[in-house]
Amino acid sequence: MNRQRWIFLSLVLSVLVMICAVILVERYSFKKSKQQPSNSYLHSRITRFEIQGIDISQHQGAIEWKDLSHPNPAKSIDFIFMRASVGMEKDTKFQENWKKARKQNFTLGAYHYYWSNVNSAKQAAVFIKQVDLKKGDLPPVLDIEDISDVQNKKSLRKGLKNWIRIIEAHYNVKPIIYSGEAFYRDVLMPDAYFKNYPQVWIANYNKVSTPEIPWSFWQFTDRMPINGVKTLVDGNVYKGTKDSFKQLLIP
Repeated sequence: MNRQRWIFLSLVLSVLVMICAVILVERYSFKKSKQQPSNSYLHSRITRFEIQGIDISQHQGAIEWKDLSHPNPAKSIDFIFMRASVGMEKDTKFQENWKKARKQNFTLGAYHYYWSNVNSAKQAAVFIKQVDLKKGDLPPVLDIEDISDVQNKKSLRKGLKNWIRIIEAHYNVKPIIYSGEAFYRDVLMPDAYFKNYPQVWIANYNKVSTPEIPWSFWQFTDRMPINGVKTLVDGNVYKGTKDSFKQLLIP
């Protein structure tokens, strides 16, 4: 192999090493930033909301329920949404968390993470088998965040409507819909059914004063530190008053 080829290969190898190094640094920085707690719960744009809460799943691990409290001493945890199921699977910590949280008299809600490529009726059956709602609980929640690889958006929306119909018929209450603001606006709102949906829970972690589309709940961060939980959690607020919040609960 001649000298010019050696020089060329060395340059190519150097470039590849530099690219790999940049990728690793970016991934490390992103991971580290995700692990850093956010103090957004102290900002006036968040503290102005009277009703505040969190949502959790099996990813939070063991929780010290007796120690659970809001990191802002001026606020309390007024509600907790828990993931009950994801697609065709059950959240492994749901039953334990649900029972322990109920003993501490927290206002509870259960949500289903929707798999956009899986039959909606089968997913509804998994949720129903997992969740027993009682008087004073929040309505069930449909969490939709992904488009489908096997159907168009219109068919996806049809499946979501079917899930909602089945759940509403079973629990006799209309579910809440959770989604990212951009996803809800671009994928769901073109259908008038979702544009005028009564109870929407929107995720928007940007430093906005409020989401732009109509909402009832707002997930403003995924990095809130909570007393009693080892991991960071999602922080949420409810838009209305204590009276309207009580009216939302299952009678």
